[in-house]
Amino acid sequence: MTAVNLDELAHAALIVDDGEGSAKALVARDTGMIHLLNDEYMDEEAPLPADVEAEGNYVSVPAAGELGLGDELVLRFAAQHLAGDQAGVREMLRTDDVDGFERLLEERDAAEAWERFRTEETETALRRWCEQHGLQAEGHPG
Repeated sequence: MTAVNLDELAHAALIVDDGEGSAKALVARDTGMIHLLNDEYMDEEAPLPADVEAEGNYVSVPAAGELGLGDELVLRFAAQHLAGDQAGVREMLRTDDVDGFERLLEERDAAEAWERFRTEETETALRRWCEQHGLQAEGHPG
């Protein structure tokens, strides 16, 4: 099985998520190298290979949200650790208020719990995705 670096895979999933359709990432099945592609950026260390069109050679990296690592992750955390603040957290997500969420975490002394939860859930989701695609997860997401 080909090894894929989980930190790089997590980064690629976030780029695809942030790209809102304009960014794409592919994992080469034979090397585990991740190729990032979008309209504004081409990865010089991992340029687009000539055989990218060959069926089965590459796996598209899903957006972080498709892996349950976007708003869904925040809501799962809120349900477990910020039960009285769930409505506020939903509103912060709706308005994209990242600073508000960070303030709430500090106010509730939950920042460390959030980081642990986010890291564990991210690793679990990425390892599951790798298994589903016949890839070997390596390392830990940053």
